[in-house]
Amino acid sequence: MQLMRNAIVVGGGLAGISAALALQDSGKWNIKLFEAGKTLGGRVSSITDNETGLKLDNCQHACFRIYDHFLQLINRCNAQNSIKFQQKTVLSFTDPNSGITGTLYDSNLKPPNQMLKSILKFPHLTFKDKLKMRKVVKKLSKMTEEERINLDDISFETWLKENGQTQNSIDVFWGFFVLAALNLSVKEASTAQAAFLFRKGLFGNPDAFDVGAFAEDLSYIFENQISKTLVESGIKIYNSTKINSLIWNGEKYTGVKTSTEEFSADLIILATPHNITKKMLKDGPEPTKVIYENLSKMDFNSLIGIHGLYNKKITKNDFHFTALINEPIIQIVFNRNFELNEEVSPDIKQWLSIPVSYADPYIKYSKQDLEEEYKKVIGKMWPEHEKYLSKIVIVKTPNATFSTKTESTKLRPSAEEIIPGLILSGDYINNNWPSTMEGAVTSGLMAAATALNMDSWKNDELWNDWPKPPKRGDQNWNKL
Repeated sequence: MQLMRNAIVVGGGLAGISAALALQDSGKWNIKLFEAGKTLGGRVSSITDNETGLKLDNCQHACFRIYDHFLQLINRCNAQNSIKFQQKTVLSFTDPNSGITGTLYDSNLKPPNQMLKSILKFPHLTFKDKLKMRKVVKKLSKMTEEERINLDDISFETWLKENGQTQNSIDVFWGFFVLAALNLSVKEASTAQAAFLFRKGLFGNPDAFDVGAFAEDLSYIFENQISKTLVESGIKIYNSTKINSLIWNGEKYTGVKTSTEEFSADLIILATPHNITKKMLKDGPEPTKVIYENLSKMDFNSLIGIHGLYNKKITKNDFHFTALINEPIIQIVFNRNFELNEEVSPDIKQWLSIPVSYADPYIKYSKQDLEEEYKKVIGKMWPEHEKYLSKIVIVKTPNATFSTKTESTKLRPSAEEIIPGLILSGDYINNNWPSTMEGAVTSGLMAAATALNMDSWKNDELWNDWPKPPKRGDQNWNKL
């Protein structure tokens, strides 16, 4: 009979959840999971609006079909009903000043040309823009991994201009996807990271950018399906339990300390954001010194979530979302009513959700300033909206995502760093992904693979022990 080993996972976000569940599922480990907050989820969370009682996500979230590992986790936790998927990539863009809307969608052409037909018809790009874009699409598709990684020191905007891109195509197309996916300005984003985004996503598999919408608030998913699955698997969860430090005995890490208690284990997986990980490693042994120094150089980027609540419906029933051309703050408008499984409430007939990506320039704006910007821009789309506007709720998250700015890739530690008794996990781990739900889950699986000595497993492969992610037409997943 195989002797079970004991592991402690610090951090109940997606990285810690994935590492804990993958190890527990292996039948080789017993897991204790520690989370400082009251509930699991980490930075993927919701708040409760005291006036309406609504659960509002800290920022509008969406996932994509390319999020293989995240969707495997959702499948493993029987939470498929909480996500609705497009069966064809459809991305809407509207100029709020002219009212002109254009759509990007996939076709039967093979990658990287599956969106070529829609790009040729796209009204927000000139013929010159489109002609020059072909050069970059071709260059990205032929780029080797070594070439991509060597572009870490150059901003994506600089690289695009060096490759003949017009300012309009940068503002309308390239910059939008970088802003939305990397939570960073195209002026600051690492070309290595941006190139991964386009190669893996928009110009990868034809269905890669099918949008997945959350039909429940995020807290519901974590507090119900995910927590239930973890408990049923045998994981012991310690909510509201902050780990203050790690225990080092001169040879390896052997446990963790709270303010009142110590816990020992054969292995510690530290699945916390990079700033907390840095604090934990500050007085660590020699193997952690370089990691500590690199983490000290990493930055965060901010997000703001703006929620507009109305007592009358102002959009068409089939309106889901549209990106807004050349609007720096009100960047995308989502119709949460279109996404949710149930009616919001008898008093709220319309719920518009606005994610403000790379909110660093606006994070110190007053509530009044942000509300006025919302009213002004939404007024261009729906001129009478203020008549029915009941409330605007604003949620600011200063440390939302680690920054994938230039020279950031070289700072990201490997999941296979040799630290006796300790494995690092978190979306900041060097797994190619930016700070996304997929990056977090992938890092958790990388930690589990390291603990299980799965040297042959690569992080672009599915996790064999979990159900597969959905394909188009999968009857077990809801459709948008």
